Amino acid sequence: MQLSNDTLEVLKNFASINPNLVIEPGQKIGTISESKTIMASADITEIFPNQVGIYDLNEFLSVLSLIENSDIEFEDKYLQINSKSAGCKLPNSQKITYYYSNPEILTTPTKTIQMPSTDCGVTLDQDVINKIKQASGVLGHTDLSLVGSNGTITAKVFDAKDRTANDYSLTIESDNTSKGEFNFDFNISNLKIVAGDYFVSLSDKKISHWQNINFPIEYFVALEQTTKFNV
Repeated sequence: MQLSNDTLEVLKNFASINPNLVIEPGQKIGTISESKTIMASADITEIFPNQVGIYDLNEFLSVLSLIENSDIEFEDKYLQINSKSAGCKLPNSQKITYYYSNPEILTTPTKTIQMPSTDCGVTLDQDVINKIKQASGVLGHTDLSLVGSNGTITAKVFDAKDRTANDYSLTIESDNTSKGEFNFDFNISNLKIVAGDYFVSLSDKKISHWQNINFPIEYFVALEQTTKFNV
């Protein structure tokens, strides 16, 4: 098996959420943060034949990079990463044996999340997400609120602990179907998502669902307790 660039990008993203990873047999992989505030899952093109436990995903990705265009063979207790010439035993052939970690010591999702009823849905394209993260970096704030009023939704980057601190606002929609007054609040450090455009479902049950519009990956991100929704 050779891992596609798309799958490698997903694995790099998952490593930013949790260094542990358990890959179950099949074509779906998932992860959850230690704090349980982010859960992600993605459909991939490769079919994993058996369970693979990885303790340090960043290390695993670095190991893969040692052999360019490598092939992976799966055994019961380990996998082998081979150069294309390994099977022919040529002078420059390379091989790495990488042992699985015990899944029982790894942090991994134990069940799927059922999204509760949605109070608002909004599309955040990559440009909007980039502007939010850029404002967060410039201002040094980690608080994001999606504020709604009579169908207008604004993204606000601010400091929840200092009302006199500078803030940044960006109007996202002016005619959303949700006409209530609300603020759905995030910790921006929880927005560890693959680049792309997203449809975001928001619930006053303090949870959000981020669905990538062009790639089969999704995230459930916890909302802050300051979230409020009034119909």
